[in-house]
Amino acid sequence: MMKRIEFCLTWVSLLLLQTAFAQTFTPLTIEVEAETGILSNPWGGGLNCPQLSEADLNNDGLLDLYVFDRTVHLHLAYVRKNNQYVFAPELVANFPALTEWSMLRDYNGDGISDIIAYSDIPGIDGLTAYTGYWQGNKLAFKRFPFKGPFNLAYFPLNSGGKAQVYISRIDIPAIDDVDCDSDLDVITFNLSGGYIEWYQNLSVEKGYGRDSMIFKLQSNCWGGVYEDGLSANMNLSSAPGKCFQTGVNNPSVDFRHAGSTLATTDVDNDGDLDLFVGDVSFNNINLLTNGGTCAQAWFNKQDPRFPGNDKGVDLPIFPAVFMIDINADGKKEVLVAPNENNGSEDVDVLWLYENNGSKQNPEFKFKQDDFLVKDMIDLGTGAYPSFVDFNADGLMDLVVGNGARFLPQGQRSIGLTLLQNVGSRQTPRYRIIDRNWLGMNQYNRENFALAPTFGDMDGDGDLDIVVGAEFGQLYYAENIAGAGKPMQFGAWQEKYMGIDIGQGAVPQVLDINGDKLPDIVLGNRRGNVSYFQNTGTLQKAAFTPQDNALPNIQRLGKVDGTAEGNFIGYSAPLFFKQNQSLQLLLGTEKGELRLYDNIDNNLSGTFHMSDANLGGMRLGGRTKADLADINGDGFLDMVVGNARGGLSLYSTSFRSGQATPVREPLSAQALSLTPNPANDWVSIPGLGDEEGILSVYDAAGRLVVQKRVNQYNHSLQVDAWTPGVYLFKLSTEGKVFAGRLVKAGK
Repeated sequence: MMKRIEFCLTWVSLLLLQTAFAQTFTPLTIEVEAETGILSNPWGGGLNCPQLSEADLNNDGLLDLYVFDRTVHLHLAYVRKNNQYVFAPELVANFPALTEWSMLRDYNGDGISDIIAYSDIPGIDGLTAYTGYWQGNKLAFKRFPFKGPFNLAYFPLNSGGKAQVYISRIDIPAIDDVDCDSDLDVITFNLSGGYIEWYQNLSVEKGYGRDSMIFKLQSNCWGGVYEDGLSANMNLSSAPGKCFQTGVNNPSVDFRHAGSTLATTDVDNDGDLDLFVGDVSFNNINLLTNGGTCAQAWFNKQDPRFPGNDKGVDLPIFPAVFMIDINADGKKEVLVAPNENNGSEDVDVLWLYENNGSKQNPEFKFKQDDFLVKDMIDLGTGAYPSFVDFNADGLMDLVVGNGARFLPQGQRSIGLTLLQNVGSRQTPRYRIIDRNWLGMNQYNRENFALAPTFGDMDGDGDLDIVVGAEFGQLYYAENIAGAGKPMQFGAWQEKYMGIDIGQGAVPQVLDINGDKLPDIVLGNRRGNVSYFQNTGTLQKAAFTPQDNALPNIQRLGKVDGTAEGNFIGYSAPLFFKQNQSLQLLLGTEKGELRLYDNIDNNLSGTFHMSDANLGGMRLGGRTKADLADINGDGFLDMVVGNARGGLSLYSTSFRSGQATPVREPLSAQALSLTPNPANDWVSIPGLGDEEGILSVYDAAGRLVVQKRVNQYNHSLQVDAWTPGVYLFKLSTEGKVFAGRLVKAGK
């Protein structure tokens, strides 16, 4: 019987080895050093318009942080560990596709967070909801069944009909218990944008407890205030129950600018809700103090430069407030973020005001403007990465172009950021050494969205640089250093070869037709890929500049980076070889990475899309990928840039296809793990004088732990792991150790 058990476990471990190493994408934890020190979450992907909610995301009883980035309609998760937030993108795998705004609230009081979000019906403004439940230790959701038009939240009309609860696409409403009866109501601006409406939830009043959402328009002038959009101040009413009069007989026809954000909290601890208001026309936050009651709100005080006792909010543009207990001390802090991406701050996007007072008497003090973002690589809006060994030390460095970095007064900053690999062949480590490499910020008035690529355009054995840009042209600089030497570039040549793709030029240099000459392929705003054939010589490239003129191909392989119903694709091509055959990894406007094959000897035909969303990745819009084996394990690693201005990094199952001899993946040696089976802790032997990377995978091939280890013995806490079999992989310089651990049940 024991032999049979040992045989089964050995067979399982072999399956686990295959599963773990066959995963398409596994997040890589590679250290990055910035000017401020080591970044704790360098590959978090950046933030532009984050919306924050507190919720238990992993069923451990602690309040974690949920982030929805409006820019790209992306869910993100941070779990609370040792009173710090740790990036955990795997926890939002079950979240539904949503747009504009999304927040987590527990509408039914079952202790599990639910989603309240903007309408998912195209062209219909309103509110939808999803009921949360646990699927293992991850949240999952099912659609809440509103019994009204389009399955959106609705309220009865006096005429006897129904209408959806109106919430503008660009607004953020407040979802809170306004009348102190424990169910969640809706606070939002009305259609004309001047008065605030209160949609009362009658679930408790009708005897359903909190498990329903039954709305009634209880007040069309909640708190008595009116926002005219002409100043940062609100117009306050003179007494409870009165509505500020605009002097217009029918306020609904007094259409003003549209766009406001709301957030409720009991700032003065008097039992009713006060209100934070942000406006599309201003950079400030206004705090309205409620001098009324739960049943009858009356805003009789305001602080239009919140907080009046400290550095006031001045965040371009359209700021929104979120109340989060950052340090778990029972007092909520104020966080402020922009609610509009165009013309808004896109790096320092989360202003944190700590509560230095008490819960009863809060005192908000400005602490920082880069909460969460300070720990990431974030270049503003857009990131276009390319691997290259710029200093000829045999290690892959990283050059990243950005779309733009917001500057005041309508200015922007563009450039190439250089990350030098200061690690080793098996243990890469990056350091940001130049944020305006090669001086491309000189073109910030005439272009943006810089997408670099490298190739030998003049046959001298070194790599030159070609940079695409938003307005369709290319920039070129010759590497005059010579083969095998650190890169040294001549002057920039603008409008290289006269090529103009229209908009959104994202180039790659490669010999795609097999004639030994470097060709250029270009992604563009339309979503297709254009092929420009090199008709010159090895030493002197030549191109026909029109993509629709022979021998060029305007729609190479008939690939398409657009989403259904959209004519914008912003394709970003990356051709690479697997098993001696070309494949195409295509970044897209929506954010999928699409994989194509059937390319060789088929340039005039149609490429086959083998995967419409490789790895099921959800990174947000305008993805641009590059591949290189940065850790010497024989497999390509992948960096992906996105519209948020950040990067993500993964190992892949693609074999390395470098022109230099490729080392085969190392054979695994046995790794001793004790005790085995284990309940609480497992001990891992030291490495002598070496250091390495320890990766642990579960039975489904998901990465559970990844950390750096050194010469000392290590202990790993496993008491919270689900019982089962786990694969341990320890990679060092020139060696790989593997073992399996049985996690026993309690």
